[in-house]
Amino acid sequence: MINIDLNVLETCSSTNDIAKNEAIKGSLEGSSYLSYSQSNGRGRSKNKWESLEGNLFLSSIFRPKKDKKDWHQLSLLIGYTILETLIDFGINRNLIGLKWPNDVLIDNKKISGVLLEAFDNFIIVGIGLNILKTPKNELKWKTTKLNDHIKNKMSLEQISHEILNKIFHNYFIWQDEGFSYFKNNINEHIKNRKKTIILTFNPFKKRIKGVFVGLGDDGCLQVQVGNSTLDYYSVESITFPVDDLS
Repeated sequence: MINIDLNVLETCSSTNDIAKNEAIKGSLEGSSYLSYSQSNGRGRSKNKWESLEGNLFLSSIFRPKKDKKDWHQLSLLIGYTILETLIDFGINRNLIGLKWPNDVLIDNKKISGVLLEAFDNFIIVGIGLNILKTPKNELKWKTTKLNDHIKNKMSLEQISHEILNKIFHNYFIWQDEGFSYFKNNINEHIKNRKKTIILTFNPFKKRIKGVFVGLGDDGCLQVQVGNSTLDYYSVESITFPVDDLS
């Protein structure tokens, strides 16, 4: 297994920024950065991530050997691995789910999000996990925190090590076996499977409506449109009419 080098910071602009700069300098895969606070945390699609002290802000360097076309699969794999870790912590597996591509929900409330930033020969994986506080700027999803569900006595460092150990364990399986090794387990937890889905595409905001079948062997979205099952790899956004959680 890889040596996970966890570096702990009091504060920074963004742990992803720190990890990126260290990766450019040549830091090894597994180099990871935990900060007690962030001044400029961010999520997917350039959304701001509200960084409340007491929550977890963690980034790590990955240098995959797999073809770059497969790197997108890590988003789903890491979201699923966080879900697995939370179950290990004592979260009821019947309450926890994965919202495509990588948000973790407990009882339909967001507890964790993942931001992947890919570069020429490395990926930075940023993880936000609500531990003590719930953000207020999440417009679509209600939010929750770990301490609402378990009697948490772990430090942020302990939680980070547990998450990273499981992530890198699954990461090396993924490198050897591919995404299909995890597909069925992820599909068991992915939210809104077999429900109506609406996909929106750029640049003309074209929309397709169908039934969300789940994930394919290579991590694509599979959608049944009429009598055909179609694979999608890149979409602008997805919505589910059944969702009204704001």
